[in-house]
Amino acid sequence: MIRFARPIIDKTVSRDFKKILSSGVLVHGKYTNLFENKLSQFFRFKNNDRVLSTASCTAALHLYYLCIGLKKGDEIIMSAQTHVATAHAVEICGARPVFVDCELKTGNIDIDKIENKISSKTKGICLTHFLGKPTLIKKILKISKKYKLKVIEDTALSIGSKIGNKYSGTLGDAGAFSFHPVKIITTGEGGALILREKKDYKKIKSLKSFGYDVISPQDRKIPGNYNINYLGLNYRMSELEAAIGIKELKIIEKKISKRKKNYNSLFEKIKNNRNFQILDSRSEKNLKSSYYALTIILNRKLRKNRNNYILKLKKKGIQSSIYYPHPVPLLHYYKNKYKHKARDFPNSCSIAYDSISFPVGPHVSTRNINYMSKIINQVIV
Repeated sequence: MIRFARPIIDKTVSRDFKKILSSGVLVHGKYTNLFENKLSQFFRFKNNDRVLSTASCTAALHLYYLCIGLKKGDEIIMSAQTHVATAHAVEICGARPVFVDCELKTGNIDIDKIENKISSKTKGICLTHFLGKPTLIKKILKISKKYKLKVIEDTALSIGSKIGNKYSGTLGDAGAFSFHPVKIITTGEGGALILREKKDYKKIKSLKSFGYDVISPQDRKIPGNYNINYLGLNYRMSELEAAIGIKELKIIEKKISKRKKNYNSLFEKIKNNRNFQILDSRSEKNLKSSYYALTIILNRKLRKNRNNYILKLKKKGIQSSIYYPHPVPLLHYYKNKYKHKARDFPNSCSIAYDSISFPVGPHVSTRNINYMSKIINQVIV
């Protein structure tokens, strides 16, 4: 079976695990601090006063919204074609996610439709860098400046991608990252948050640890004595997760390079199949992709066969996936609550219901690519 994702983690991390377990410090320790420092270095920040590790990308988004005081009656604009967590982080604050259709070519938010959704209730724009290809954020930054809105980057699928010479997640007011096992790099489970405003750093650092005034037990003058400054949550990363992340960051560029090679190779081998088009996740001028997956969009006449194709591919030893199986506004919860209609999101529907995503991660060999391309061209006819 060619799996959609299979993390390849440096086995020497087991040595760090032994040190962590023998120390008895499983949270608030040196590995978490070191991972945050390494992330800061990767993103080219001089000091570690803008990057925080979190329990997940969802936690990172939620923490930022808590920090800026997002509340009932507020609205955040986002793409309809994203993971449900992008919307949940807003909804759980009592605010409303306002959905915009995506581009059919890239799956990224249709920037030309954003201004029509802005109202007096709008507090920000959350953009998803879909499948590793960055959104043209500079256009969104101009809109946000005009209307005095926050810009939040959901970079769950695209750590390492770039707009110009800057990394995705570093251009907006906040950037949220995921280190789930299927992502570009992993910590087992976990995430990170990048902040533009240094003043938000200390507050969110407290918010992710229940709202403690003195966060690390080692820093408390009187052991066990602390106070609470905010209504916080337990959104911390563990020392074990951070240890994995440190190893992963050392080889992130190597992993992205392998993804690019696999993507381009598979692209060339199946591009002449007239039964589908390939979603364009490739790099282009001033945009560097992190090549999360290669996604095809079936022609309309074959749409009804999508799920059968997925099962046939599985029988042939190819595990594929769907990004994502429904536009978020058409998931039962959001559709029932806000009465969204499919006709308002035609491009998102096309990607959600007509697409199949194939693996291009570092675990995929040249032999796997040759086999996948052969089977794809045989099955999808």
